This record gives sequence, C-alpha cells and structure tokens, in this order.
Amino acid sequence: MSELEDITYSRADTIAAISDFYQFLVGMYMKDSQVIYPPEEGWPSIINADPDLLKSLGKSDEVLSLLAHLPYIRSPGNWNDDAEPAPGCRFAEWQDLIAKLCSPTRSTTGDQIRIMTEGAAFAEIAPAHVFSLTCGDRENPVMVLDTKLGIIHWEDCPHKIERGYYQESVEYGSDEDVPEEEADWRHGAMAWAIPDFFEIFKDEFRKLNWIPISHHTVWNASDPEGPGEAGMVPMLREIYRQHHWPDLALYRKSECLEAVQKAMKEKYPDFACVRG
Repeated sequence: MSELEDITYSRADTIAAISDFYQFLVGMYMKDSQVIYPPEEGWPSIINADPDLLKSLGKSDEVLSLLAHLPYIRSPGNWNDDAEPAPGCRFAEWQDLIAKLCSPTRSTTGDQIRIMTEGAAFAEIAPAHVFSLTCGDRENPVMVLDTKLGIIHWEDCPHKIERGYYQESVEYGSDEDVPEEEADWRHGAMAWAIPDFFEIFKDEFRKLNWIPISHHTVWNASDPEGPGEAGMVPMLREIYRQHHWPDLALYRKSECLEAVQKAMKEKYPDFACVRG
C-alpha cells in the first residue's frame, strides 16, 4: 500500500483528475450538458461570495479556491440533468450550494451544508482542509477529499471494491496533530491518492461492474439489493460489448444507450429509467 508521505496534493492535478473523470463519464453515458465548467477566473458564486458566509462553512482558503475552479455534475435539484457518477451516488455541486448559502433568502446554512455533504458524524470532526465530493440523503455515500494529504476517503466503501483495490489504498499512519476522533474515522474509511480514486471508478465502469441504464442512472451489478431480475445484467453487458465498450475509439454511445433503454422497456419495464 502507498504511504502518506509518498503522496502530495496539487490543486492543478486535482482539477485535472476530476475533469478527466467527468469527460470519461460523458464519453460513456452522460450528456455534455450534465457537466458544467467554471469560467477561467472561477465560479462567480464562490469568488464573489460574502466572506463571512463562506467562513460559516468552516473550510480553508485552499478548499474554497479549489471549489471555485472545479467542474461539477449538475445538482440533484435539477431532475432533468442530474446524473449518478457511481451507483446510488450524487456528487455535490458546490458552486450551487454556496450560491444558496449566500442568496438573499439564505435557504441553507453552513452547518446544514456540512451535514448534507459530509454526514452528521464526520461533519462534527471534519478539519478545515477537507470537503465532501458527495451530497444527498443518508443513503448517499460519504467521500471526502483532503487538500492537505492529497487523498480521498470513502466511508463504508463496498467490500468488493475494498478487497479488489486494497493494494492501491493508502496506509494512514499515526499523526500526533490529528485529533483522536478524526484519526479513528480515517482508519475506518478506505483511502486512495486522488488520481487513483477516480481510476478505480473508471475501472468499475470499464469492467461493467457499474452499468449505466440511461444518462442518469447507474446500477451496481453485484449489489444484492440492486437489479435482481435473472438475465438482466448479462443482457446489459452484452449490449455494451456489442457496441464496442470499453474501446472508446470504437464505442457507439448514443446507439448503445438507445439499445439499453429499448431492451429495458421491453424485457424489464419495472426497472427501466423513465428519463431519456
């Protein structure tokens, strides 16, 4: 396993890793419109935000600078455009969250955003240099990016992924500067260097362990509570392979997704995604 001292954080490399992952998702199943990119100077909702309101998030200047320059998948609030980057997962659209924090109506608070993104348990102990990639209800996984250590922690990482990618995970050693509760949380959550984390996600898609059934929804082929109908997963995998997945040079995205949706509506209508 990698040691923490062998990993470094770079804002530019982090932006590049996340941008590359989103481009991969668009290449496989997402619409171009589902991923949004900041202007060169950064998201106006963040760089022009009230400093006092930003402080209520409890995040470092580096976290806020990074958030101002990241691309985002449109938020779950936009039902027509939101999309899962992994099964049952929603990523946080921070430029939108901060816009709501700083809006005249102030429909949300910094504390609420931390709980919404990090979960109530980690929000209590999260250091300023860490923020969550994810956002949603209690069922949404918690994945937090550390701008000090250059790693991403995945709380309650599925055992299949934990076992399959254990050798690439980060060995979190003792650190006298880290509070005991935070150290305990880190030891209990799998972690990878930032680029490695997104390569794991891409690998799950390449292997069709994660299978998009539309522009919006991704299924975990090995989830016992997921698509349980006999023959459904083999059918979906065969459709993707017929359209040359995972060879992106030959893969026919539009035709593949049309074939997936047609087959689902005909053979498994109760599981078909109602959105195109």
